[in-house]
Amino acid sequence: MEDFLDISDRKGTPKIIQLLRQAQGLAPNPEEESALKKLTPHVPGIVTFANHSRVLPWTTSYTTVLMFADISGFTAICEKYGAMQNAGIDQLTKTLNDYLGEIVENIISSEGDVLKFAGDAILAVWRVNNDTELNTTVDQVVKCCLNIQDKCGAWETDIGVTLTVKMGVSAGEMSVTFLGNDEYRVYVELGPAIREVNEAEHHCGAGHIVLSPTALELCSKSFYNYELLPDQQHARIISFWRPRLSSREESKKDGPLWFMRKRRMGGDWGVAITGITAVSAFSAGASKSLFTKPIPIVNEASTSKSCDDETRDVNIPTASSSRRNSEPARPTIHENTEENHARPGRPKLGLNKLRSVVKTVREMRLDESLRLYILHPVLKKLDDNQPLEYLSEMRNVTVVFMNLVLEEGRDITQLLQEVFEVVYSQSKVMHGCLNKVFFFDKGCTFLLIFGLPGYKHERDCAHALICSHKMKSILDKHAGVSSVSIGVTTGGTFCGVVGHKNRHEYSVIGRKVNMAARLMMHYPNKVTCGERTFQQSRLPSINFRVLGTKRMKGLQNVGVIREYVESSETSTQSVAKIPYFQFPILGRENEIELIDKELQKLVSLQKSLDHYIISGASGIGKTRLLDHYIHLAELKNLSVISCALRLHHLHISNCLSNYIFQVLLSSSGFSDRIDTEPEIMKSLATSGLDTKLYLLNGIQGSNYKKLSNTQGSSEDLSQILKITIEKCTVKQPVLVLVDDAQNVDNLSWKFLCELQKMAGVLIVLSSRPAAVERPPCEHAEHYMESPSVRVIDLGVLDTRHIPALACQIMDVVRIPCELETMLRERAQGVPYWCEQLLLDMTEKKQLIVMYDDGSNAMRENTIAPNAAQLKKVFSDHSLEEILDENDNDEIEYNRVSASFKVKEDEVNKQSQFEQGMLLGYCLMPQKDNKPKVKVAMFSQLINPKDIEVPLIMKELIIARLDSMRASEQLIVKCAAVLGQTFPRDMIEYILPKVQRVKARKSFKRLKQIGIFECANIPTGRAALLLQTNGLHPEACFCPKMEDDYNADLCNVMRFKNNLLQQTAYNILMESQRLDLHNKTVEYLQNQANEIRKRIPYYLLYRKPKESLDHVQQERRTSIFNKKSNQVGAAVEEDEEDAEDLPRMRRRGAVYFPKEEIDPLIKAVCQLDDGLEKIDELVKRLIPLYQEMVRHMRAAKDPKHVVDVLLEHAAAVILLKDTEKTKEILNTVDELLQEIPDMKFTSDIFRCSKIDRIRGKAAYYAGDLEEAQRCLRHAAKLLGIKQPSTPITVWWLTVRSMVHVRALRNSPLTRRPSTDKTLEQGFCLSDLQWLYRECGNLSLMFLTTLQQMLKVTGRTCHLHQVIESYTGALKLCKIESTKKKLETELFDICASRHEELSPSDLVMLAGMYTDMSINHLNSGKLKMALSCSKGAYEVCDRLNNQDIGLVVSPVLACCLILTRSDQFSEFLQRLRSFICYSDGRNLRAWYYIFCMEGILNGDYPVQSAQCCLDFATNYLRSFDAVHNEYVPRLFLAMAIAVWYCRKGQWELAQNWFDYSELFETSIVSFLSLHALSRKIEVMLLSFNTSRATKSKKALKQLKKQISKDLKKLYSGCNKITSMLPRYYHLLAYFNILRRRRFLCKWYLKKSTKIAEKHGNQLEKDWVKRHRLVWLEKVDLSDHWSDITDMAHAQWKPREKGTSHLYTWPIVPKTSERSKPMSLHFDTAIK
Repeated sequence: MEDFLDISDRKGTPKIIQLLRQAQGLAPNPEEESALKKLTPHVPGIVTFANHSRVLPWTTSYTTVLMFADISGFTAICEKYGAMQNAGIDQLTKTLNDYLGEIVENIISSEGDVLKFAGDAILAVWRVNNDTELNTTVDQVVKCCLNIQDKCGAWETDIGVTLTVKMGVSAGEMSVTFLGNDEYRVYVELGPAIREVNEAEHHCGAGHIVLSPTALELCSKSFYNYELLPDQQHARIISFWRPRLSSREESKKDGPLWFMRKRRMGGDWGVAITGITAVSAFSAGASKSLFTKPIPIVNEASTSKSCDDETRDVNIPTASSSRRNSEPARPTIHENTEENHARPGRPKLGLNKLRSVVKTVREMRLDESLRLYILHPVLKKLDDNQPLEYLSEMRNVTVVFMNLVLEEGRDITQLLQEVFEVVYSQSKVMHGCLNKVFFFDKGCTFLLIFGLPGYKHERDCAHALICSHKMKSILDKHAGVSSVSIGVTTGGTFCGVVGHKNRHEYSVIGRKVNMAARLMMHYPNKVTCGERTFQQSRLPSINFRVLGTKRMKGLQNVGVIREYVESSETSTQSVAKIPYFQFPILGRENEIELIDKELQKLVSLQKSLDHYIISGASGIGKTRLLDHYIHLAELKNLSVISCALRLHHLHISNCLSNYIFQVLLSSSGFSDRIDTEPEIMKSLATSGLDTKLYLLNGIQGSNYKKLSNTQGSSEDLSQILKITIEKCTVKQPVLVLVDDAQNVDNLSWKFLCELQKMAGVLIVLSSRPAAVERPPCEHAEHYMESPSVRVIDLGVLDTRHIPALACQIMDVVRIPCELETMLRERAQGVPYWCEQLLLDMTEKKQLIVMYDDGSNAMRENTIAPNAAQLKKVFSDHSLEEILDENDNDEIEYNRVSASFKVKEDEVNKQSQFEQGMLLGYCLMPQKDNKPKVKVAMFSQLINPKDIEVPLIMKELIIARLDSMRASEQLIVKCAAVLGQTFPRDMIEYILPKVQRVKARKSFKRLKQIGIFECANIPTGRAALLLQTNGLHPEACFCPKMEDDYNADLCNVMRFKNNLLQQTAYNILMESQRLDLHNKTVEYLQNQANEIRKRIPYYLLYRKPKESLDHVQQERRTSIFNKKSNQVGAAVEEDEEDAEDLPRMRRRGAVYFPKEEIDPLIKAVCQLDDGLEKIDELVKRLIPLYQEMVRHMRAAKDPKHVVDVLLEHAAAVILLKDTEKTKEILNTVDELLQEIPDMKFTSDIFRCSKIDRIRGKAAYYAGDLEEAQRCLRHAAKLLGIKQPSTPITVWWLTVRSMVHVRALRNSPLTRRPSTDKTLEQGFCLSDLQWLYRECGNLSLMFLTTLQQMLKVTGRTCHLHQVIESYTGALKLCKIESTKKKLETELFDICASRHEELSPSDLVMLAGMYTDMSINHLNSGKLKMALSCSKGAYEVCDRLNNQDIGLVVSPVLACCLILTRSDQFSEFLQRLRSFICYSDGRNLRAWYYIFCMEGILNGDYPVQSAQCCLDFATNYLRSFDAVHNEYVPRLFLAMAIAVWYCRKGQWELAQNWFDYSELFETSIVSFLSLHALSRKIEVMLLSFNTSRATKSKKALKQLKKQISKDLKKLYSGCNKITSMLPRYYHLLAYFNILRRRRFLCKWYLKKSTKIAEKHGNQLEKDWVKRHRLVWLEKVDLSDHWSDITDMAHAQWKPREKGTSHLYTWPIVPKTSERSKPMSLHFDTAIK
């Protein structure tokens, strides 16, 4: 105890609180679960505080007031709700618990307790300490009954059935008898008070309250309006005379059982019932206790002895006898907390008393005692901390009601204990559960259930009937039992918790329960059953007798009633042999080969034999395999001992050993009496064992006498067995086969341990996996761990054998192809499942057997297995001989085929009638004597896809589920809600009270037993290859991280069997499904939110994540009042620019100094990386939407389904999948018609969203009119005017312009944005987009103004601001206004850059690109360079190729013209980008600027040859669209210039010819630059041609040059940045024509404009030419062809130097021998 008191504080909980909590039966830490808190609501208080240490049986007596409430109408609602299937059962549960909960609440609030729930009845008890308190207690109970009638007297249900309750009240002595053993206990109530309350209830009508004579005498008659019943003894209470107190006055009254009010106020049961313990110990004024024995603590308070038997010798504190009439005592424990605190009027608690309390509670071990009164299935759920709702389900169970009429004058306590022992032992043998024991008007009644979780068996019906007959046979012979009547029914029944949250019990409810009780009462002294039990038991019909049908209350159409009588075929004492099978075994080659080797060893008398255990699930084919082993042994002339054990053999000592020993002796020619066999006795005498034969009594069942001076040991027994077995096997070795070895008794396992050591004996057992994994006893474990024992895990049958298996079962030669497909899917390779499917379809006439007439029509769509697989092992004649020879043995023959045996007359009839209708032809009579063969066909009008799964299949699956642990069952059920495939983390999320470590162990277990498998298992050839390499098929193939410590756990799993998933889903109640579906939706929402974060909200028509709070509103409003163009203050500069260099270079970006970049781009650079493509994110999001919709529909949440579907449609339209979008919108329309909430369906925001999505879908589908109609209608719903006539368009445009101007100049604070503003912004954006695509500029301008009006008048979200400004900038023609708008937009974006989305950045990049192009065209190279750098930086972050294609040439041109050192770095970046890019144009621009770099003397990123190779392929492709003419012309002219500079004029001519092919009218900087290169080629040619060409040719060439120069000058009017190059070329043209003055003047003009523009390239080039042409300076740093020298030898130019090419001036001579110029008159080929 001192060790206990020295417990350290746990999580800061004071020690005194720990002790008090332990005194109350709670865990020391308040956060820990209490065992009592979970257990006590399942038992009444009388059981909780009973003396569980007493020897059973024992009886105690109480003075009590009883109330028996019987509910009427319950049978009717069971039938009506039952017809509604799963949803009905859920409603039944809710209705039942609501109704019973209200009744129990009234009982508890009036200080009573529920003694027992009896289906549709409740027995409540009020205990009193002595007779003097009976008067007030009876009045209290009557008042409780009146309250119940007020609230529950006419309870209307949602199906039109009115529930009523009638109540009987009695008072007097009641005894409770406790029965049971160390495994399970029950309690039975007896006594005069029980009889009287039963009689009072019989006198009740619907809604009546009847008092027994005793209760009538004790009550205050003057308080009630009552009437005597015809017997003049019972009285019906009509009303209460005295005015009732108000609720406030009633709440002030204090009753003796104060702790019950704690229940009513929300306290938990465990705290309440244990709280009274501490009170009894500490309070001298404690009240009388409801319970048998308060904790016996001796204290200083006055004590008295209880009159109860159990507390006779224990001192306990009691209350004064007059307490009920005195002032109410103060509550001793605060009602709002679990911890005890000192209160006025209560003695202070000392540590010694606390020690006494804690010691007493620990010694009671109350939690262990209470577990004995609760069913094992419930305990499994409670131990796993599963919620109470998961205790309730709809199951197919077999209900057994047994009524006993006991003789009077007997010791009832001992007699009930003996009956209990019989019932419990027999039901345990057959996997039944004893649920309740009643002693009501129907006598002593036992309720047993077969098929509860953990006890499910495929033969529950047969077990229930056999168990019932066995119990009746035993109890009929028992003294004191007059008669035994048993009713057995089978069907869907509600199994779960009923009652109140603080007092409930596990019960079975349903029509079949009522029917079993009716059968028990209407057919006395018989075992009777219903039609369904008879059918599903599959017991021989000889065991049943048809009885006359009787009318039973509340039941209609009960069907045929049968009495079950046991015959010799179902005798539980005999051991049957393994059945014979007519057809050859299918598959199992490996298993057969192993045993065949051992049989050969056995024949050759080798000693080193391996014994085998065939482990497999039920119906997997173990029995069939053992039968084949028998056939192999007989071929080798070996003796065989085979036996098939049943469940009851497990509880018969030495059952198997006795059978094997007797058969072994008889098959060897010896008698059962070994002492009469001289040969054996002689060998035993040699070893001195002839006097120790008595050791065989247990094994052989003999009665050898033990001599007084003889002592035997286990070694002697082993020696006796060895000598005896050797004598039996010396002539012929023996093969011992045992089927269903999990039913071997413990002593027989010991015999098998000895037997497997013997020579000449080979043992092969078949068993279920559970018995192999967890051996049932020590001897079994010793046997299985023996080194000579091997285990074979028998798997499912290969599906390729399914057709042959079906033909064998039905004894036909062909089956339909649809049947083969069905069996493959549903049977999953389990032979027994295949058999049950065929049997069910045959019984329902869905599948018929007909004779084959040999016509083609009979063979169409059928499949026939190999004939060898259908050849019978023996003929029918030889089989009859085998049966005759084994007439005295228990043997089964072809139990499968016998079920399908069809008489000849029936086959002929089906062939004549069904066949003609099915196949469309008449069967012609056969004229020859050819043997007839049978085929299986589906009946007429039967669609195989419509055939439902039979109930027996579901039962087999449920049996498999019930064999799992409770945590595993819960995982399977939760997984079934998710579907066929599911992620593991989703299961862990939705599991109630999940423990992750425990759940993961369960996942591994479920995978091992074949419930789940990895969803990523390869299929096809890959799967075959993995199996060939030895990889286990259950391995995980999910992608894993290297550091994943759960490498053996699958991330995504799936059910191996679809039927298992469907069945597990169907057994869940509707409320459980809804809860799991809602949790799944919650999980999916979390997953979707992670993706939505990276998708701009406006693309999915969602609201922004961040609301426009007050602080943001102020910040966003203030930006409109800024007049400064500076935004540097909005963004903080980095300390060092070099810090960004490594990061940007890792990303492959070009590093630009921050001072050269716009401040907004600096802000953008601070945003996080990791931006993904929208399309990829949307594709990941769409499957989540689909799953959310499925689960929301299952959760019956249509409103949320509509919203998710609309968001789904918005995501799908982003991928331009119009058909899917229309399908989703049609689904939305259907749902809106089903939703009755008009406010929801007519919501303008939702309707406008539907129209907008429908309009976009129509546009992408090519229907522009429908698109415009839908979007305009959406605008109309939102109050946006969209005019239809030109005059109204003009008027609204003018009006909007005035409003925008007024708002922009207004000093007032902007109003906050609303949901309507957001929706209007979405709609206007869509309209603006549509009008722009359709080319409607007037309406586009109007919508742009309307959008500007919204963002100017309110503080809108940044995206809408950017969209409105972008649209305005595109339409604005006034440069000053345009510049002002740009400045405002960039100021806003810089100050709110954290709100920028990828789409916003794309817009900004587009704007920067446009600005850079405009600046480049106008000659503002510095600004163009800054803007193009910003646009390129954004494109680099977004990986946007579209804008990158536009901005890259602009940036390259700016870098070339400014002669920036970053040009080579830019080309390197562009090179790495095109390596993974498939853009042809972007590649072209890369090689163009590589050539430009070569021509300008910069570092050669690519050699000229690489550029030539690309250009050759690029220009030869004739699929160029118009926008590709410029890059093609540019590339061709650059190469032509290069060849001209090298003097290779013929090659230059080939490239120059492309100028006519790709001539374009586009006027842009790039097109003019390409034109300048063309002019350069012609000028170089002109320079050379002066010495080689004729005057006519030169004239033509000068004319062409002049024409192109004029064209270039015309373009320079728009593209002023090309003026320096134009004047430069004009100067060259003039110097070639000997016009030095004009040349000098044009060079000077070019230099001046180049300096103004910042065109360093042109400035340096002009300077060089002026020196060479005019001043005749010989410059050494000339341009050279770098391709002629080694690439590594090239050195970059130094600062201030130039590698520029000098346009040459060749002197004019008369020599014309060498044509070294271009021929412009040559036709382009």
